[in-house]
Amino acid sequence: MTTDVHVREQRLRKQAELQSLYSNLANLRDTAEASYIQASAAIPERLINQINDVRREIALVEHQLLVLQDETVQTPGHEFYQQAFQAELAQNFDEALTLYKKAARYSYPDAHPAARSLRYLIKTSRSKSATPNVWVSLPASKSRNRLLIGLASLLILALIVAFAVNSFSTQPRNVVSAEPAATTTPTPPVIIMIIPDTATPTAIPTATDTPIPAATIAPLPISTPEFTPTASPIPAPTLRAAPRVLEPKNGLVWGGGAVVFEFERLDLGFDELYCLNTLRGYDKTNTENWSFPPVGSKEPGIPIEEHVFRIAKVQGMRCIVWSAAIGKESCQNIISQTTDERVIGMPQPCSFK
Repeated sequence: MTTDVHVREQRLRKQAELQSLYSNLANLRDTAEASYIQASAAIPERLINQINDVRREIALVEHQLLVLQDETVQTPGHEFYQQAFQAELAQNFDEALTLYKKAARYSYPDAHPAARSLRYLIKTSRSKSATPNVWVSLPASKSRNRLLIGLASLLILALIVAFAVNSFSTQPRNVVSAEPAATTTPTPPVIIMIIPDTATPTAIPTATDTPIPAATIAPLPISTPEFTPTASPIPAPTLRAAPRVLEPKNGLVWGGGAVVFEFERLDLGFDELYCLNTLRGYDKTNTENWSFPPVGSKEPGIPIEEHVFRIAKVQGMRCIVWSAAIGKESCQNIISQTTDERVIGMPQPCSFK
């Protein structure tokens, strides 16, 4: 009996560790896609190594759960994903992409992000092979011609500088000869003769009185209110209507097996998909302490395998709350309104009143 309890505790710890690794992998995927530059199609190699390390840790924890006789990990999606990961490391990109698509049909958590990252990697390798090497050694005749043109341009530049220095050296002599002539002229007697001639001293105070009015300071506050109307236009985001959910009904009590979330079929774009928002688990005190990452699909049906709900139930979740929306390229970019939240009871729905 004690050994069974010990194995159960180990299994619970490994399941929690596996969920933590999945969330860490999702964060690394988001960081890698945010740093993806469309012009060069480059993802930092450091992030790729970190993602692969987390994926190896996930494979190790899943193997440990298999040793602990946890059959929820042994799914077709898990097998296809591991084969795709090994094919990607061997650079068999086409085979890996096909296997990732098969794993995505069984709702493996990292199948869609792994396929998307692999497409980026394929695009990167193709763009690098398509761009010609610009820095190729030129023929000897072309390099010789460029050397002669460079020497000729340097010679012309040296002649221009020499001409400018020569013209500069001739100008200061006239300036020096003019300066002593200006210093030797007896200008003070002329100024003394002008002062007693006319009674101009009376006009001097009026010249000083005219700049006294300081009315030039007044226009300063006039320009400030003109800049305020620029903040008025606020673009209002327009979202399309939320998708209509057919199944499951609100208040469903889970009794085992997979749960398929069905949507009303819409005319989606080529890069749009149905998104099931994060499944959030609540315990008996209505405290949220468990979650399952968002899932997207081009088809209007998203199956969630049994082991997800079984893990939530083992961890003491009384119910799971969820909603749905439409995403563009991924479920991180929601372009529609979100449906009302619905509840799946485990074993009975929660009461949030």
